[in-house]
Amino acid sequence: MRRLSVALGAATLLAASFLAPASALAAANPETTTEHNATETFHDQVPCVGDGQITITYNEVDHTTENANGFHATFTQAGTFSAVLDQGGTSSGRFTNWGGFNTDATGQQANGTFTFSLTVKSGVGAGTHFNEVSHFTGPVDADGNPIFSLAKVAFDRANCH
Repeated sequence: MRRLSVALGAATLLAASFLAPASALAAANPETTTEHNATETFHDQVPCVGDGQITITYNEVDHTTENANGFHATFTQAGTFSAVLDQGGTSSGRFTNWGGFNTDATGQQANGTFTFSLTVKSGVGAGTHFNEVSHFTGPVDADGNPIFSLAKVAFDRANCH
């Protein structure tokens, strides 16, 4: 089952950051994109509350830079969510999702960090807070996936409070 944080696009940006072709790294090539009032609907888990049909509305900024030394990407996404829970009832609140990624031109030295926070403001679970932080440092394979067996550091910590 996916968590809301994964559904927010972080995985796509992470994969792209580790797959930058070496030929594209010759000169600095920064790019920034923004989205305002974007909306997505999907079935997923509201952390600490339960599964349901979730609609998010958010603003997002993505930034990438490629150069001869490697690739850097970061994104910030913040917005609101509303969910119709499978168990009955509804929940709504706010979330923030951030990710940052770096890799050298070979992919042998890479790192990525995600943070995600969510607060249920009303409905089932009102007052619930959720925080998650994930990090990886080490090499990636040819498809851009972290090689966990060779990781210097890798963790994913989540907390409901």
